[in-house]
Amino acid sequence: MLMVIMLAWGLNIPVVKALTSVMDEIWVGTLRMVVASAVLTVCVLLRDRRIPRLDRRQWTALAAAGFLMVYGNQLLFSHGMHLSTATTASLIMALSPALTVVVSALIFRERISFVRVAGLALGLGGVTLVILQRAGAGPVTAGIGELALLCALLSFVLGGALVQRLARRLGALEIGWGIYLSGTCMLMLHAFIESGGRLLPAQTLGWRDWAFVLYSGVVGTAISNVGWYHAIATVGMGRAALFFYWLPIFGVASSVLLFGEAFSAWLLAGLALVLIGTRLGTAQKG
Repeated sequence: MLMVIMLAWGLNIPVVKALTSVMDEIWVGTLRMVVASAVLTVCVLLRDRRIPRLDRRQWTALAAAGFLMVYGNQLLFSHGMHLSTATTASLIMALSPALTVVVSALIFRERISFVRVAGLALGLGGVTLVILQRAGAGPVTAGIGELALLCALLSFVLGGALVQRLARRLGALEIGWGIYLSGTCMLMLHAFIESGGRLLPAQTLGWRDWAFVLYSGVVGTAISNVGWYHAIATVGMGRAALFFYWLPIFGVASSVLLFGEAFSAWLLAGLALVLIGTRLGTAQKG
């Protein structure tokens, strides 16, 4: 299941990149999250015949996770994708296991060994290599999009720690529904204010663009994230994060095969450093 999730997320990266070229960044995230929330609401109603009954404490935790994993994550992710490339984004997403180790150490008091620190350094070195060698990157703009993507990833990882705690009392579907409902409401309010009161983006979207929105909202977000929450609840955030090794592979492959992005030797070297670094960064012993 985790391998399928990584495949869905890997394809989602170039899809979002394509959407940011035809639509305002805020609406890219908002439309995708509206679709995801609608799908999760239908799934909850089909299964339980009613809306989940949650107490105030649970709603507070779900809203906090929604702010991190949906609202903040989507704003940063869409902005980063607009300024960066899908291949670079795939490499940055591969840092998730190493960041998960750091967050787990801070929140759950897990020890970080020297080997894991070395892994973090190698992973960051790989991303830096790709950023500095990116064709056409100017002295100012190079790195801004990548920094936004790193912050989006950190926001997602922090939200994952909340999910691991919520999973003690709630199922994956309830968690996903609550997180996306609250986070989507925040995004819609932001988009409504920023667009001057418009309920839909001003741009005219073609059938290909709407197909991308539907894929990203249904498969790349709703279904895959509920599976991710289930994985966190079952095996823990640290073990589930190991499968992020495959995200850059699927992301780069789909970017090259479907969208014609260049695949250089520098990208291959950066990919190798990120994979080695994240492998060391999530080592169980060392």
